[in-house]
Amino acid sequence: MKPWIVFGGSILITIAAAVLLPSLQVLDSGTAAVREAQATISPQQRVLLSDDNLVDTLNELPLTTPIASASWEHSVLTLDVKLSKEETAPLEIYQNMAELAAFSFYGTTNVRQLLLRVVTQDEWSGERHLLLASDIRRNEWTNEALEQLRSREGAELPEDLKSRFRITVTPMWQNRFNGVYTD
Repeated sequence: MKPWIVFGGSILITIAAAVLLPSLQVLDSGTAAVREAQATISPQQRVLLSDDNLVDTLNELPLTTPIASASWEHSVLTLDVKLSKEETAPLEIYQNMAELAAFSFYGTTNVRQLLLRVVTQDEWSGERHLLLASDIRRNEWTNEALEQLRSREGAELPEDLKSRFRITVTPMWQNRFNGVYTD
């Protein structure tokens, strides 16, 4: 090979590297912004959820409604949140849902799906009644959805959140909240 071809090729490679490396930094800074947003949204340290640390980890969450039951199986976290007081509003329930979703998808490394049920318990019989059920999946979750849920101004959820959360409500929910939430 002729020396001028080798010299010209190395100059072209050097120029290409000088042009492309700053572009790669811009891409990385976009990823860093997403990581920073996730850290801001969910400041807790990411944990590897297991049967051994499930109860202790959930106990640390800042919820206003207690978790009645929890189960962990094959990357699926199933939680029953129990409404303990009659005056619990839908807005409080939505904020707790957002907190649980943030924990599941930003606070852990291995939750793939969150199955969340909101239940109430009859004081006389002790029987539990389902009010709301939700199926939230990591790969379909966004920061925007989390912020929408956290900052609800009304009790009615937008259609995109209903479908993203796969929310189902029972007639008991509708009766309790006087038709505040309708499918």
